[in-house]
Amino acid sequence: MVKVSVIIPVYNEEQYLEQCLDSVCGQTLEEIEIICVDDGSADRSPQILAEYAGKDSRIKVLTQKNRFAGTARNHGMKYAVGEYLSFLDADDYFAPDMLEKMYQRAEEYGADVTVCSYVEYNEERKEICEVNREFEELFFRRKDVFSGRDLNCAGIFQITKGWAWDKLFRADFVRRSGYEFPDFRSSEDGFFVYMLLTGAERISYMDDVFITHRVNVQGSLSDSKDKDWMSGLKMWLMIGRELKGRGMYPVYEQSFLNELVYFLSWYLESMHNPESAENCRDAVRKMIEQEFGILSYGEEFFWGDGLSDWYRNLIHSEREK
Repeated sequence: MVKVSVIIPVYNEEQYLEQCLDSVCGQTLEEIEIICVDDGSADRSPQILAEYAGKDSRIKVLTQKNRFAGTARNHGMKYAVGEYLSFLDADDYFAPDMLEKMYQRAEEYGADVTVCSYVEYNEERKEICEVNREFEELFFRRKDVFSGRDLNCAGIFQITKGWAWDKLFRADFVRRSGYEFPDFRSSEDGFFVYMLLTGAERISYMDDVFITHRVNVQGSLSDSKDKDWMSGLKMWLMIGRELKGRGMYPVYEQSFLNELVYFLSWYLESMHNPESAENCRDAVRKMIEQEFGILSYGEEFFWGDGLSDWYRNLIHSEREK
């Protein structure tokens, strides 16, 4: 019986792929399958995958033309037979006992989604950095298992980010939800992850650090917002519209809009191309504000210092000539 299916999208990751695969093949939980989806790599990634598949029968290698990570994960899910689904980026890596401990936790509490902690490895500085979770802790009501509605201010968007690699998903829960990853170039995780979190009746959170997430990787899709800045906006529009369609928007409205404005401030600040940033600001004025009417909320609605003022200034500022 396969307990966990680990799905790894791979695109030109020869520099980090072996460390990633070693971390999965060496898991203390042995009843796993490792589904690697090569997304049209042009480097040595396909050869590395073939070498590892030849050594470990649990590895399955699928291929597709370059259609980005979300489509690759969807492709891998079609072949997954495990009780749980785990998603790992090919430049990140697991702690040796991650899957065993998270599987045990999910089984003990019947969790639809189990979340763990992580650290970041800064590729530029070559150092590991701990992640500050003080803000996230404000929304927790410490329970072994909970739903988003149980959190302070229903703060499901605050207690964890919308990426998939620090979470273990019950496979039948995912299939019943019908959700898949959008085919965006970047920001493809958020819709899938947040829709499952807002719909889950049983979520469990572990403080254990089980993942090392690599940041400041030159050429990574997550670091290419200037090339396709609409992806982040599309993600939040999809989430908001789906929450409204499910009748869940009133429950998560404050949590959702606070995280949306925080995301926008980070998103725009991280852009390097002035023209892309200004086009994105225009789209926020014309699309995001029209869709959600964020200006109508008072300053007390927002939790971050200066967040309301930042957004108001963005909307009222004129496009630079």
